[in-house]
Amino acid sequence: EHLLRNAEIGDAPADDGKVEPGMIVTIDLAGSEMVFLLASREMSSHSEHEVFSTASPLGTAVNGHKTGEEVSYTAPNGKEITVKIKEAKPYTG
Repeated sequence: EHLLRNAEIGDAPADDGKVEPGMIVTIDLAGSEMVFLLASREMSSHSEHEVFSTASPLGTAVNGHKTGEEVSYTAPNGKEITVKIKEAKPYTG
């Protein structure tokens, strides 16, 4: 009860094309478009999109970058993967 009474709701991220937690991110991954929510894994039951946390390899790679940028990350299989950030919009739930 204490947690519910004292819950704080954070502000939505700015709609400025910068990738940060709370954003729906569209990327080009090896020629295929992929859309996901950058958020804590707990959000996976609340979103129709796949959820990647900022601690995941992909989440770490895109976090803080802007639309139009290319970033790379090392996949769990050791392969280096380059992605292009196509869009980042605040998640409206």
